[in-house]
Parts: sequence; structure tokens; C-alpha cells
Amino acid sequence: MKRNFPYSTPSGYFDNLQSRLSRIPARRTRINFIPYLALAVSFSLLVLIGNYVLTKSTASQPASDEDIIEYLIDSGTTLAQLEDAEYNY
Repeated sequence: MKRNFPYSTPSGYFDNLQSRLSRIPARRTRINFIPYLALAVSFSLLVLIGNYVLTKSTASQPASDEDIIEYLIDSGTTLAQLEDAEYNY
């Protein structure tokens, strides 16, 4: 049984295909990545600057004893829980 294909190629199409393909200019792939590279650099700078700002503002002074006591009272921590934490540590 012979197959009938609905499409056909012109005669001699594949004979000069290589010469026709060599006339197509090469795409510049480096230019295509420049916007993505700029976006990645801007996100990286944003993360680094944010990390610097947050680290500097939170690590400027250690918590005082009064701050720790006030936190423990406000959180409802009992003396038994503190003793358990001390012995388990």
C-alpha cells in the first residue's frame, strides 16, 4: 500500500539548502541576556543593601537585663519553665 502525503517539497530543495542557510545572519545571543543580567544584578544589590540595613539596625545594642525581664513577664513565662530551661541547657 502506497502512502499519499498531502505535502511535498519542490524538486532540488535539499540540494542547495546548506547554501541558503549559510546566508542567514547569526543571532547575537549576548545582547539577549543583558536585560536579564541587569535584573539579576539589581535584585542582588537590593538584597545586599537590605541585609546591611537590617543587620545594622538590629545588632547595634544587645538587650539589657531589664529588657529580658520585661519580655519574660509579658510572655507569661513561669519560674518553673525558666528552671527547666536552665537545667536542660
